[in-house]
Amino acid sequence: MSNVHRLKDTDKIFFITTNLIWGTAELVESEFEMLLQVFSESRNRLGFVLLGYVFMPDHFHALLWPRHPLTISRVLQDIKYCSSRNLNRVRGTAGTVWQHQFSDRFVRDAEEFQQRLEYMHYNPVRKGLVANPEEWRWSSYNNFALEPEIVTQCPIQIDYVHLPDNYRV
Repeated sequence: MSNVHRLKDTDKIFFITTNLIWGTAELVESEFEMLLQVFSESRNRLGFVLLGYVFMPDHFHALLWPRHPLTISRVLQDIKYCSSRNLNRVRGTAGTVWQHQFSDRFVRDAEEFQQRLEYMHYNPVRKGLVANPEEWRWSSYNNFALEPEIVTQCPIQIDYVHLPDNYRV
């Protein structure tokens, strides 16, 4: 039983991080594709708002907005359960894939939202996977491009919201 007591608040934007269990094989290209599919299906099923994401070989980050009465715990439970089931099937393994815990923080203002988005998008660059964030296909970075032809090539479309400068949680 976990000692973490999640916020019961809903209808807030959360920055989340979840990691693979230590010793689990890192995600590969085809598994990133599957994770995108799980995010899309979970979003359609549960109705949360996806504002940004990055998939890394051993973890992922996302900016999610679970609309009331949906909770962030329910969203992550669905994503982790469905992706674990699919990964185990593809890999011929069994058991838990993701760490039980996940890190979450609700975004308090528009400036913090922008900072979290930038942190996510530059994660592949900091880890030496690519030289520039637009080269990492497994993030929402190109969803923010000004050229429509780049945006339409994104593997999953995010939801766009306008957070006024005075946005506060």
